[in-house]
Amino acid sequence: MSEILHIDMDAFFVSVEEVLNPSLKDKPVIVGGNIDSRGVVAAASYAARKYGVQSAMPIARAKRLCPHAIFLRSSHRLYSEYSAKVFEILRSYSPLVEPMSLDEAFIDLTGCGKLHGPVLKTAETIRNEIKGQLGLNASIGIATNKLIAKIASAYCKPNGMLWIAPGSEQQFLAPLPIKRIPGIGLKGSTKLNRMGVHSVADLARLPLEILEEIYGKWGVSLYRKARGISNSPVIAETKDPRSISRETTLDTDSIDPLFLESTLSYLTEKSAAQLRSSRLFAKTVTLKLRYSDFKTVTRSQILGWPTAADHTLFKTAIKLFRKTFNRKTRVRLIGVSLTSLTTHPCRQENLFDLKDSKRWDELYHGVDQIRKKYGFHSILRAASRR
Repeated sequence: MSEILHIDMDAFFVSVEEVLNPSLKDKPVIVGGNIDSRGVVAAASYAARKYGVQSAMPIARAKRLCPHAIFLRSSHRLYSEYSAKVFEILRSYSPLVEPMSLDEAFIDLTGCGKLHGPVLKTAETIRNEIKGQLGLNASIGIATNKLIAKIASAYCKPNGMLWIAPGSEQQFLAPLPIKRIPGIGLKGSTKLNRMGVHSVADLARLPLEILEEIYGKWGVSLYRKARGISNSPVIAETKDPRSISRETTLDTDSIDPLFLESTLSYLTEKSAAQLRSSRLFAKTVTLKLRYSDFKTVTRSQILGWPTAADHTLFKTAIKLFRKTFNRKTRVRLIGVSLTSLTTHPCRQENLFDLKDSKRWDELYHGVDQIRKKYGFHSILRAASRR
């Protein structure tokens, strides 16, 4: 029987700030930007959440809900350092640790009983070690699969621990509101509510045929989740990143295509430079747009072969932008993500001019050297200088 833990740090960014400045404890603290910022809330203390402040909420709205809150700028370097320390503790108990974000991970303790003892005791030891060494609280869900473990950790927040005994998964799930199931957001729950589905028990009573007919593949997924079924294994993180991305929230919402393309050019250059410094190549380019009404759209394209060349990646990103941008609604955020990463470009000689390729490689090597000596902004594409 599998023994899976889901560790979720409580208000992680805020908690790190509280460790460094104990006077912040028990106060409404919002991390993500100052009062005048156009960004969004990265994290909120539990004291701030009482006023309705939530992650991903615009800073301006958070200010209206909790005007007396303490606003702090995000310090991702600092949070990354503390995150690395948390994961170092987790990996001392099992090599199978799957990070989901800086403050969240699955750990597979199956077969570790002889080494660490019973799973409940081990989970408590992990929680105490994180608290003792770092001063941070963690909530832990324990179950036979990732789905139930994740739901359990959310259920026992903050600073709790919950074990769902094998065989009791459906009993645990039945009374929960459907929004507790990962993957069911506001739109999904609204649609299900209209069908008379409010609890997981309601969802579990629906036949597979009906769910599949109405929702397709998502319906099949709902059928399985309502029964606590999940076969997803815990996959240890590789040393190479899964993606490289850059995005920015604009100072002012814009509908100017030239300005937006200029911003996209700069973000692509930054991402491509990181690719080359990591000696990686990307085969998939994804564009991200968030409009002023907060509707977010992403579009992806798979390249013919992996590359780290600015001009190829930017050409693809621009193509996606021109197909996606509706020119009617102002854009609030724009970003680009490079995925399907590999350590080799895998070029096909009969399709690629190797002489031309060598010239581009030499050009980008020279660009990277200039930036290394004089800074990234010392040399940019003309399109990025607008």
